[in-house]
Amino acid sequence: MKSTYHIDYTLPLNFQPEWAHLFKPDYKYKTVDLRVKELKNVFVNHYGLIIKNGLLVKGCAPNIGCAPFYDKSAYYKHWRKATEQWLVCKYGTSIPSIKLDGNTKYLVIHSPWFSYYFWITECLPRLLMVKDQLQELTLIYPESWKNITFVNETLALFPQLQKIVIPADTHLFVKHLVMPEVKPWTPMFIPELVFEVRELLFKALQEKNITSPFGERIYISRKKAARKKFTDENLADNVLMQYGFDSVCMENYSFFEQIAIMEKANVFTGITGAGHINIIFMPENGCVLDITNKDFITKTQYKFHFYKLCQILKIQYLVSFLNHENSINVNHYSIQNLIFEKTLIEKNLNKITYAK
Repeated sequence: MKSTYHIDYTLPLNFQPEWAHLFKPDYKYKTVDLRVKELKNVFVNHYGLIIKNGLLVKGCAPNIGCAPFYDKSAYYKHWRKATEQWLVCKYGTSIPSIKLDGNTKYLVIHSPWFSYYFWITECLPRLLMVKDQLQELTLIYPESWKNITFVNETLALFPQLQKIVIPADTHLFVKHLVMPEVKPWTPMFIPELVFEVRELLFKALQEKNITSPFGERIYISRKKAARKKFTDENLADNVLMQYGFDSVCMENYSFFEQIAIMEKANVFTGITGAGHINIIFMPENGCVLDITNKDFITKTQYKFHFYKLCQILKIQYLVSFLNHENSINVNHYSIQNLIFEKTLIEKNLNKITYAK
C-alpha cells in the first residue's frame, strides 16, 4: 500500500518566524509502500522482532529501518538482541520458546514499542491491512495484553480472529507467519490508515450508542500523572474552565468513552503526550492548542507529529511553548513538569475563540 493522499500544510494559527524549522511540510509518508509479507520458518522474539536468514525482517518494527536505509546503531542493537535470543532458543534451554508448526497461519502486529499511542497508530493499522484474511489467521497475542482494556475492546470487533496467548518472555519459532509491515518511523502518519482506523472505531461507537458527558471543549488533565504535568494544576483548571473547557482525566473512562468524548470535541488542549493520539477522533475543522516544553524549539529531535496529524484531519493547530521547573530529580527535560504561564495560554485561547 502506497499513499496517494496529499497533505495541504498550513502553519500554526499563532506561528512565529523562529518556529519555521519545526513546521516544514513533510511528505516522506509518500515514499512508504507497506506490504503484507508471508514468511516461512522464522524466529519471533517476545517483542515481535522477526529474524529470517540471520537478519531482521524489513518492516517488522518501526525505528530500525532496513539496509541500506537504517539507523545503524538502532538496527544493530535490536538485531543483536534478537539474534542472541534466537541462538539461545535454538541451541540452549535457558530461555523459553515455543514451536508453532503445522499449517496454521499466524499473524503478528506488535513490536518492541507498545502503548495506547502505538496500538492506535501501528497495531490497529497492521490488523486492518489483513482484515479480509482474518478468518484464516491466528493472532499472536502477548499475555501482557490480557488486562489492557483498549486492546481487548478493539479486538472484540473482530470475532472471527482466532488468538494464541503467548506467555511472557517466551519466544517463537513459526512455520507460517503473516506480517503486515509497520510504518518506518513512530512519528509518521499514513493518511489512508488514519482514516481507516477512524472509520472502524466510529462505526463501533455508533453501534454501542455511547455519547460524551462533556461539551465541545476538552482539556486533558494530567493531574493524576506522575510526571510531565503543570506545576499548578489548579490554576490550569481554573483558567481553562473560564474559557469553557471541561477538565477530563481520560484514565477514568473506557476506550470507547474516550472516543465519544473526542468525537464531540471541537476544541482540544493539553500537555503533549501519548494521549494526544486521541486527536485522531476529533471532527474535521476542529482546533488543537498543543502545550509543550520550550526546549523543543531548539532541541529538534521532537518531530511535532501531532501537528502533522492535525494537517491530515484539517484541524487548526496552535502551540504554546512553556518553561519547565528544572527539577534535579528528573533526568530529561522532555518529562519535566511545565510552568502554567497564564498570560501566554490566554493569548492563545483568545486566538481559538476568534478562529471558532
